[in-house]
Amino acid sequence: MIEQTQERFPELTFVGVDGVLLRFGADVTEQANVAAFSFHQHIDSLGLQSILESAPSLSAVFLRLDLAGDLDATVQLIEAEMRAKDWLGLAFRPDRQWTIPCSFDGPQLSEAVGLAGVSEADAIAQITDVRLRVLTLGFAPGQPYLGSLEPHWNIPRMDGIAPKVPAGALVVAVRQLIIFSFEAPTGWRHIGQTAFRCFDKDRTTPFAFEAGDVVRFARASTGEIEDLRQDTFGGARLETLT
Repeated sequence: MIEQTQERFPELTFVGVDGVLLRFGADVTEQANVAAFSFHQHIDSLGLQSILESAPSLSAVFLRLDLAGDLDATVQLIEAEMRAKDWLGLAFRPDRQWTIPCSFDGPQLSEAVGLAGVSEADAIAQITDVRLRVLTLGFAPGQPYLGSLEPHWNIPRMDGIAPKVPAGALVVAVRQLIIFSFEAPTGWRHIGQTAFRCFDKDRTTPFAFEAGDVVRFARASTGEIEDLRQDTFGGARLETLT
């Protein structure tokens, strides 16, 4: 088995006939995530006609290339941009911060905090005190993966699947939190509830989150969350950071 070492990253590999994948780590780490996020922003800003699509993940960036163009030249350019900067040495500098009301009354809160080895009161305090980051968006339109929590929150997914959690549900696993865009099944534990709509086709900007956004949770009661459901952002505040 080949040992996965950080020294081999970033690396470029080919995917299918028209794709390249730039990986910034073997595992999902803060360093690799910031590097992938920053490189994706950079390559998009170049506006290259030969790149038809770009998509970041937790620790990599996928690029789909124009087969009608000069593929060799495009790949060489991408490699040059990949090597031009120490992407893995970059510090994270957020532009935006969300503060989102959340009630901590999910059906699996006690199970989750037991696995994390903390009390419910301490768990809620930890989640509301931390500044989380949108690591990536996926699974459903606008749905954020938020991280990272402290190591004791590296709890596994459930053995089975919950048939459904409601839109706005806050779920936890593997040091990450997710706010569900829509009602859906999940293997993550449902610990809280927001009235926040991650995606709303009727908004001027349907997708609320951008990768790299900072997210904080403000504790609210069940009744307060119900009262906020008429607000597309569920009472959340968005600040521009300078």
